Amino acid sequence: MMKYKAIRESRERFLSGIGVPEKGEFVVDDFQKEAIENLLNGIDTLVVAPTGSGKTFIATQAMRGLLAQGKRSIYTTPLKALSNTKYSEFQNTFGPQYSVGLLTGDRKIEGSSDVVIATTEIYRNELYRGEGRYGLVILDEVHYIADPQRGAVWEESIILTPHTSTLLMLSASISNAEEIAAWIEETRNKECRIVMKTQRPVELRYGFLHPRHGVIPLADDKGHLSPEVAHFYGSSQLDDSGMKVRGRGRDGAERGGRGRRESGRASRGRRRR
Repeated sequence: MMKYKAIRESRERFLSGIGVPEKGEFVVDDFQKEAIENLLNGIDTLVVAPTGSGKTFIATQAMRGLLAQGKRSIYTTPLKALSNTKYSEFQNTFGPQYSVGLLTGDRKIEGSSDVVIATTEIYRNELYRGEGRYGLVILDEVHYIADPQRGAVWEESIILTPHTSTLLMLSASISNAEEIAAWIEETRNKECRIVMKTQRPVELRYGFLHPRHGVIPLADDKGHLSPEVAHFYGSSQLDDSGMKVRGRGRDGAERGGRGRRESGRASRGRRRR
């Protein structure tokens, strides 16, 4: 009983504070101010900041500034689902004063709008056709430039974007920002500034979904691997495919996976704890 009580208390501590934060006055961070000022002055900007730190705010404020100047903006993402989400979000943000469009492989809605959300591939294809004239081009998740299969799309988008457009590149996981910014400056023959924030405003916690205890912390208060997690993997092994974990019961017999027990029916061999 003491063991399960300790597990329950650790889970409660792990999940504490999760939910909708209390409403309070919004204060613009210094890194956000710096990035927005760069963009309104037409300076290409690479923003590297942790998830949840407010990178989208930079994009929306820069778009507002460009819209006030009569210039269009495009916000690109690597995923259709993310583009659809941003489309709904920006409709609420900019409409009805400004029109908002969507361009993906599946949907095309008002592609000549003031604000366009698109997948990066679609934007790159526009550039191939000599289209894609925007005052501000936002490349979200720009770290995809390092992806072996899709990275060329981001490279080509940066190379082909007209020099008259201002680039805003957003990422939470770029480790070689200086190298990328230097390449962009050389490629586009214009300045590219780096705006970086290292402090994480939203705490990152690591958890483990245990088959018996549910969600539990991955580590204890001292930073050591949770005993329940260590025991789970210590009493487990990979199945014949080498991809799935199958545990062992208290009697030492295997549970899960595709193998059979030496005695008993095959269905018992597939039974999980």
